[in-house]
Amino acid sequence: MTAAPGRVLIVDDDAITRAIHRTVLAEKFDIETTGSGQEALEICREHLPDLILLDAMMPGIDGYETCRQLRQFTDIPIIFATSNETLDEHLKAFDAGGDDLIIKPVVREILLHKIALAIAQKNKQKNLINENGTLQNMAMGFLSAVGESGVLEKFMRSSMACSTSKALGESLVQAITDFGLECSVLIRTSQVSTVLNSRGEPSEMERMILEQSGSMGRIFQFGHRLVVNYERVSVIVNNLPMDDEGKSGRMRDNITTLAEMANTLCDNVDMRLASSSRAEQLQVALTTAVAAIDTLHERSHNAQVDIRILLQDLMEKIEKTYSWIGISRDQEERISKIMLSSVDKILSLLGTTGDQSDEQLDKVLSALKDGHVGGEVDLF
Repeated sequence: MTAAPGRVLIVDDDAITRAIHRTVLAEKFDIETTGSGQEALEICREHLPDLILLDAMMPGIDGYETCRQLRQFTDIPIIFATSNETLDEHLKAFDAGGDDLIIKPVVREILLHKIALAIAQKNKQKNLINENGTLQNMAMGFLSAVGESGVLEKFMRSSMACSTSKALGESLVQAITDFGLECSVLIRTSQVSTVLNSRGEPSEMERMILEQSGSMGRIFQFGHRLVVNYERVSVIVNNLPMDDEGKSGRMRDNITTLAEMANTLCDNVDMRLASSSRAEQLQVALTTAVAAIDTLHERSHNAQVDIRILLQDLMEKIEKTYSWIGISRDQEERISKIMLSSVDKILSLLGTTGDQSDEQLDKVLSALKDGHVGGEVDLF
């Protein structure tokens, strides 16, 4: 039999029996003895043994009552030692809370085996309980880690779409709140600094602390408060858990990760703001260009009409001068033919040029209205 280490308390009012039991058990265990149930209770309240070998029949508080009172505060193994072999007495021992029973006079090997087995089983049960507790803690830690990772992933997904510092700050505050923490955050972009608080509108004191927090270093903790600083993001957490060192460490890491991600995403916000500004400027430029070309198109058309009218008027005025310049009828017809031929050429040229100009202006207008600035528009 493999020895099971442990300390055994022998309780028996008979000194000779105590001595016999001590002699047998001292080979394998540390032994303590007492002669009464009352003393046994006092000893166990101060320091529990690994097992009690308890006499059933004792004056004062007998073994059964002693066992019942012991069971009010401990579940250590209790083995009754009794010379009574009746079934009723044995059942009383088990009803009182005993784990096992041995008949006096004891057999050395049986006594050693029963005590070693009882202590070994108790130790095994204790180990299983400890292992179960460890596994539960590991499981809870794993679930917490999964949940915390989910918060980080959710923040990354939501913050990627942020186009303003306020939206980014609100996303950061929400992520920290999802960890069960209260916070204030400062987001510094190229255009504006934004201060937000998980409880609502930040106070002037909180604004001032955040503005000055940059001088505290990357990470600074004082009691329940944690400050995390990056170039463009500062975070103050007001209620960092202190009763759980593991959780506290994870929270510091998570807040630092969130602040670092937000710091990187500030560049994304700046690019979105710059892009939005350029888009607005481009829209204004497009609107102005369309209006200008529309006006140019109209003026070009009006100019062609005006030229046609002027040429017609010129022809009429020249023909009216024939009567007072003293030329012959043949000369009048020859001059009119020359003038009419020239006017036809001018009108033909105006028509061709005007149509081409109208066509090119229409292409430019169409391209501008469709937003295809810089497209392949043949202006010549």
